[in-house]
Amino acid sequence: MAKHLNLVLANAPINNGNRGCVALTVSTLFLLDEILKEKNIDYSITLTDSQCAPGIHIYPISEAQLKFKSSINIIPATTRSRARIWMERILSRDQYKDAQKALENSDYIFDIGQGDSFADIYGAIRFADIDKIHRFAIKNNKPFCFLPQTIGPFKNDAILKKARRSIEKAAMVMVRDKQSCDYVKKISPKQECLSEYIDLAFFLPYTRIKFDQNYIHVGLNISALLWNGGYTQNNQFGLNIDYQHTVRSIIEFFISIPNVKVHLIPHVVLQERSIENDYGVSFDLYREYNSPNLVLSDFFLGPVEAKNYISGMDFFMGARMHSTIAAFSSCTPVVPMAYSRKFNGLFADTLHYPYMIDMKADEEIKILDIIQYCFENRALLKAEIEKQMETTVALAKKRFECDICNFLHL
Repeated sequence: MAKHLNLVLANAPINNGNRGCVALTVSTLFLLDEILKEKNIDYSITLTDSQCAPGIHIYPISEAQLKFKSSINIIPATTRSRARIWMERILSRDQYKDAQKALENSDYIFDIGQGDSFADIYGAIRFADIDKIHRFAIKNNKPFCFLPQTIGPFKNDAILKKARRSIEKAAMVMVRDKQSCDYVKKISPKQECLSEYIDLAFFLPYTRIKFDQNYIHVGLNISALLWNGGYTQNNQFGLNIDYQHTVRSIIEFFISIPNVKVHLIPHVVLQERSIENDYGVSFDLYREYNSPNLVLSDFFLGPVEAKNYISGMDFFMGARMHSTIAAFSSCTPVVPMAYSRKFNGLFADTLHYPYMIDMKADEEIKILDIIQYCFENRALLKAEIEKQMETTVALAKKRFECDICNFLHL
C-alpha cells in the first residue's frame, strides 16, 4: 500500500483580500504537490485558519488549473480556547470536533506564518494567532516546520520568549531572506536546522497577458495601508516621505509621457472600503486624474489573475511586497518600494538586486530619480532579474524540495 501522509498547512489564508497572502498559500500547495507526486506519496492537506468556511470552493487553485494529486481540506481549525467559544457559536459541535481531529491526526505540520506575521510588528494579538499552531504541535509532539517566511523582529521581551521557544522546538526552520536567517541565529542559537531559501510566491504559476504594443505599459501598486498612515493612521511604519504626495508625483510623471499607459494595480482588494483596500485608493485616483493615459486594472479574484496582469507590464513599481515578487518572478522590470526590512532582506540581501527604493530612508527627490533611471534602463533591470531567476531562485527551489523530503523522511 502506498504511503499516506496527513499534513496540516497553518496560517495560510485561501480566501483573503490580500492576494499576496493567498499567493503564498497557493504556491506552497503547488510545490508540496509537485514534491509528493514525484515521490508517489498519497496525501491530504488540511488548511487551518484559512479565513473561510468549511468546504468552500478554492477558486485560486481552480483558476491556476492546478491538478493536485490528493485532497485539500479547508476547515477553520483552531487551538485557542477563546476561539473555541466563537467557533461553537457558528459551527456545529461535530464540525468543531472534525477540525480538532484533523490536527490531532496530522503526521506533520507546516506553518507559513502569513509570510511576515511571526513577529510583533503587527501587535501581540496577531502574534498569538500565528503562534498557536506551534504551541499545539509542541504540546501534542507533532513535528512542525516553519516554511520560508520573515521571522521577527521582536521588541517585546515576553513575545520574544514565546517566539524563541517555538523556534527551538521546531524540527526545521526555513526563512525567506538573509536578515531573518541572521536574526534567528541571534535569538535562537540552539536551533541548528535553519536555512535560507526564497519567498515561495516566486513559484506561483501564471500566464502572461499581452497589452497594446503601441504603448509602454507601466504598473503601479499603491498600498492603501501606507496611504492611510498604517493601522494607527499616523505614519506607523516611519516613512521618510509623504507617501500620498510621492504617489501623485509618480503618476504625474508617467502620464505626462505620451506613449505610456500607467496601470494602477491593487494587490489587496476587498468588497468594502477599508484601511487596507488598495482598490479603493486606486479607484479614487483613477477618477480624480481622469486621464486617457491612466488605467485601472481588473478587480482580481485571486493571486494568479493578479500575477497574469502584472507579468504583462513593461515596468512595475509596488509597495505591496508580493506584487513586486509577482513582477520579479515573471521577469518584469520592477522597483520595489520598501517600507520594512522584509523588502531589504529579500531584494537587497538575498537577490542582490540594487534597484530598490527605501521609503524609510530616501527622500522624494531621490525616489523619483531612481524610478526615472530604472524606467529608462528597464532592459538592464530585466537582464539582472533573469540572471537571479536562473541562479538564486532556481537553487533555492532545489534546496527547498530536498529539505522538505528530509523533513517528511521521504
